[in-house]
Amino acid sequence: MDKTGVYSKTPKGHQEIRERSLKLPPKLRQLLIMIDGESDVATLMERLEAMGDIRSHLSALEHLDLIEASGGAANPPSSVAAEPADDALQETRRNLSHLLLDSLGPNAESLAMKIEGARSREELLGHCETSFAMVQDLLGKARADAYRTRVRDILG
Repeated sequence: MDKTGVYSKTPKGHQEIRERSLKLPPKLRQLLIMIDGESDVATLMERLEAMGDIRSHLSALEHLDLIEASGGAANPPSSVAAEPADDALQETRRNLSHLLLDSLGPNAESLAMKIEGARSREELLGHCETSFAMVQDLLGKARADAYRTRVRDILG
């Protein structure tokens, strides 16, 4: 991701700001609001320094089709084309992210963003394994077992 790249909100991004239908984690929502179609990645990184890894947040928003590159080279071409996310995977990521945030609250925000940004089922399963350990560490074995059952239901 080039720091001179510029992002703008997609129609879906504008809709998300109005309706909050995806229930984005606060950091992602804040970044989505800050996307103005004029500020480049470097400027966003300066303004939102406390937010942490802006690039992964931008990637997650782009993966959710809430923003798109509008100028510069936000995403330079790579030798391997990214596999388009299908609707089922997108819904699964969103449901797992919400389940994790509902279970652990802000403690899980970083992992929830990784779940939402997963590009394959295999990557998603790896994040689920991490979430199982996190839930067990914070909430105990009984609640972790219930969480694992709900994750399996979502994964199908």
